[in-house]
Amino acid sequence: MRAISDPNELKILTSLKQKRGYNPQNKDKIVKLQLSGYKGLYAELRGENLRFFLRYTKANGKKTDRVYKGLSLSQITSSALPYDRELIAKGLDPIEEQKKARQQVAKLAEDNKKQKITFEDVYLQWKGYTQKKTLSKYDVSTEESYKALRDMNRYFHVFEKHILPSLAKTPIYSITSYHLTEIFAPLYSEHYATANKCATPLGDIFSWYERETKGEFKTPITSSFAINLRDSRKEGIGKTKNFNAPDYRALPVIFGHLNSDRYENNTSALVTQFCILTACRGQAIRKLQWENVHLNDDYTGYFIIPKEDNKIKDAPKELRTVYFGSMVGALLTNLKDKQIALAPAIKYVFPNKYRKDWAENPKPLGENAINTFMRKTFHVNELKEGYFWKDADNEKDGLIHTHATSRACFQTWALEQKDPKTGLPRYSKELTEACLLHAKADQYKGAYDRSRVSEEELYRIKGDWEEYIFSYELACSKILPVLDNPIAMGNLRDEESEIEQLEKQGQSIQESEDLKSYRIYERGLVALMKARDDFKKYGGEELLRKLKEQKEK
Repeated sequence: MRAISDPNELKILTSLKQKRGYNPQNKDKIVKLQLSGYKGLYAELRGENLRFFLRYTKANGKKTDRVYKGLSLSQITSSALPYDRELIAKGLDPIEEQKKARQQVAKLAEDNKKQKITFEDVYLQWKGYTQKKTLSKYDVSTEESYKALRDMNRYFHVFEKHILPSLAKTPIYSITSYHLTEIFAPLYSEHYATANKCATPLGDIFSWYERETKGEFKTPITSSFAINLRDSRKEGIGKTKNFNAPDYRALPVIFGHLNSDRYENNTSALVTQFCILTACRGQAIRKLQWENVHLNDDYTGYFIIPKEDNKIKDAPKELRTVYFGSMVGALLTNLKDKQIALAPAIKYVFPNKYRKDWAENPKPLGENAINTFMRKTFHVNELKEGYFWKDADNEKDGLIHTHATSRACFQTWALEQKDPKTGLPRYSKELTEACLLHAKADQYKGAYDRSRVSEEELYRIKGDWEEYIFSYELACSKILPVLDNPIAMGNLRDEESEIEQLEKQGQSIQESEDLKSYRIYERGLVALMKARDDFKKYGGEELLRKLKEQKEK
């Protein structure tokens, strides 16, 4: 009950009580009194409560009462009543206008509240939700949970580096498709792959928050967002460069340097060598387990990449089976014997020996181990000796990369090999693509036709590739001991001159194994000379300085 102190209200209250009478039985009786001087304004007594209301006729002709809750008579007559009469004169309903005013106030309060919810607030909530949901699938302190947490942190890191700074303090309800386009357009233009990695969590964040608010929040990622990014995507795709790969004819020399005594106990170097020998992706080699390796009696064999370690997770078994020749088989056998002698239990073919407990608790090498080895160890050592191993394309700068060195070189080598008798391609395109585990580029996206690619062919091409990769080392072992022997070298040069003359006459003759080794050795020297020339031409000294600084950091 509102306290009454206004003399006019006390007088009205007394009049209403008199009108109701003082009989206790009338205490709940409602009595009204029209106030003189104020058309349509009434006072009403309900129990002990005094209140005032305005009776007026709405635009539709219906009479209604506008109750002034909590207002004194002086407040009503001085402001509320004159304002309501103005509304009525305009054909408006004071009650409806009051509802609208309350809705506007509520909306303003809600908008102010929303303006305080920043994108960073929502991102942190979503991040916590995602971490909890992901880790709930695994047992704590297991290798699987460790991998999941590591991969998740990388997922967050890329987003926090490239997108979060631009959106962190922005109210999430204020973010528009245009706003997002302004952020993503330059990113797609310059770093296409990174932009794709950031777009996925952004969509997840907005979708999650839309569910959390039960649809009150609407994601700003609309069709116009994708349309507005078309040009930037095209520009980014155009700038996307393949990894640097050397001329495949120089690869036997590069492999010989990788296989030197300097890297004898370096697991990263060994993984790099096997990537080249098998033309396989780094992740599959890093995580290769002995249980997936199958050896034949002649040391040829194959290994199967588990789905979780394959680039295409749902690839069929034939697109996860890597064949190898006898040279790789012999290396694997030797490697396994060494591991058994050192470790009580072996699991990974290439365990991370940088860990002190690698023998008791084997784990694979980290994702960046191969790239770090190539850039900060192998290339540094090569540059120190004056060798700059760069892309076969003279227009491309930069050092060679393991992925392209292993796979692109294999593909180019295979497609350029000719049958010496017929002059036709030695290996079919289907065979080459099958070795690289590529799927058909058709509507079925299946494996290449296995009826046209037999296991015998797969073993043959991989055996030939392994022989090619080791050819420079084997040639050096034969030629270096006789370089100072003038008679032996004279015989080789005479044989080479005779064969060259016969070839000019359109005849062919089988070269001796010694001459074959000599020619391979000479091609190796040509590759080394070019690497030295590239060192001078492309700023090898400056690059070596930068790599050393990065290594020190």
